[in-house]
Amino acid sequence: MDVDSDKKKDENKEKDKKKEDEKKEEPPPPPLTLRQELNQALLLLEKYVGAREVRFMAHALRLLPQLRRKVQEGPAKAVPTLVTTVSQTLAPSNPTRKLLLTQLEALAATLPAEAEADAGKDDPMEEDGAEKKEAAKRSMLPEAEMYVGVVVLSLLIDAKATEAALATSKVLFDRLGTWNRRTLDPLSDRVFFLTSWAHERAGCLDTMRSPLLAAYRTACLHHNYAGVAQLLNLLLRNYLHYKLVDQADKLIAKATFPEQAPNSQLARFLYYNGRIKALQLEYSDAHRCLLQATRKAPQTTGTKALGFRLAVHKLSTIVQLLLGTIPERTFFREPNSKGPMRPYLKLVQAVRLGDLGPFRAAMEEHAATFTADGNMTLVMRLRQNVIRAGLRNISVAYSHIALSEVAAKLQLDHPEDMESIAAKAIRDGVLDATIDHKAGTLRSTEQSDVYSTLEPGAAFHKRITFCLNLHNDAVRAMSYPFDAHKDQLPDAETVKERQREEQELAQSLAEEDDEDF
Repeated sequence: MDVDSDKKKDENKEKDKKKEDEKKEEPPPPPLTLRQELNQALLLLEKYVGAREVRFMAHALRLLPQLRRKVQEGPAKAVPTLVTTVSQTLAPSNPTRKLLLTQLEALAATLPAEAEADAGKDDPMEEDGAEKKEAAKRSMLPEAEMYVGVVVLSLLIDAKATEAALATSKVLFDRLGTWNRRTLDPLSDRVFFLTSWAHERAGCLDTMRSPLLAAYRTACLHHNYAGVAQLLNLLLRNYLHYKLVDQADKLIAKATFPEQAPNSQLARFLYYNGRIKALQLEYSDAHRCLLQATRKAPQTTGTKALGFRLAVHKLSTIVQLLLGTIPERTFFREPNSKGPMRPYLKLVQAVRLGDLGPFRAAMEEHAATFTADGNMTLVMRLRQNVIRAGLRNISVAYSHIALSEVAAKLQLDHPEDMESIAAKAIRDGVLDATIDHKAGTLRSTEQSDVYSTLEPGAAFHKRITFCLNLHNDAVRAMSYPFDAHKDQLPDAETVKERQREEQELAQSLAEEDDEDF
């Protein structure tokens, strides 16, 4: 019996191994083509409109980055597929259909002929019978129109077809305003973003300010929280693009950011708010907003949201320097951010040393980078911080020094301003020194020994008082244990016995009264 059971075990093991080997030998399923993913997304939209299940729309929105990635990899292969999808999804009388087909054909004419030939082989235009039947059954939904329009508009923007993207974005934006369907709210923020991006690429972002404000008012009335968050960020970007800081600050004061908005929109809003506060000299509030934006951004060391994290850290570095603190070097050392953050690292080193020479060299060398990042105005304010840091180092090193020598060490452009600069630093509390105006010297105040004052005794007394209070609380807790009073209360049985005795006593008293009568 034991031999038979061992044989059966061995046979079962061999069968399991064969099954595992067969599973390993099976090739992975081929990836879905662009046409298949588009059809899958449109079917999800139909299910969402019919059943009002948010998960279908969420799945369709998650497919948008994959579709854009596939379109970017082979635009020549993607154009015929998009032409077929637009032809099947939109009705012949739809005004968007003609525009999208025209823009796709114009884009296909600019692509290489070899790529188009390859596209015809890999992704043929003709469909089989099943796909044609599904396309015929598919209803002409506004959600499908907006979804296909978003995919085509992203293709035009990535292909740098500025005029085509601008015309398409205007049509999609106007078409979105003609419907009053809550099922379009999840797609509206994508349309708003791509429309603003297309206008920014074309250099006419100011023309979108009034339409965005009107769309923001409508989104607030419809409780479209995703659209409200997106439009608020787009308006702030619009104002900051044209240096309209006061208008952006008024918008933030009057508007309310929705709590239901995703973290990505909240992080963007905090970044714009921090930039506005920094330009208005409110550095503490700006640092707080930028710190929250950093925490809301993806906490990864890879390339995910790298551009946003770089923008936040660049601005945060300058704000911390303006506050008089030195930022940490963790982000400067990461492989992905080491190169873009090198100009700001030079600024940090110059401010920490208080040397105007390296500061000027860094500004001249990387002026184009600071201007492209929009931080040139804030970088120019760092000159005063460099001078203050240098003055502080000189006052610590020298007890008595001439102002002319201080100006030479700081490499000031105008040495005659040294006296007023030193006086302002003393008034602001940066230096603990005095100026001898007649001799033209700076005399540092001698620092007294802290241990010769009463401060150590006061600190020691404070700590001893805390320890004594903690000891008294512990003793009191041990003397009066928690819930000790509950043990003295009578049990339920004791209470019942007392009630029974009282009833018997009352009955006996009543019987005695009856006997007396």
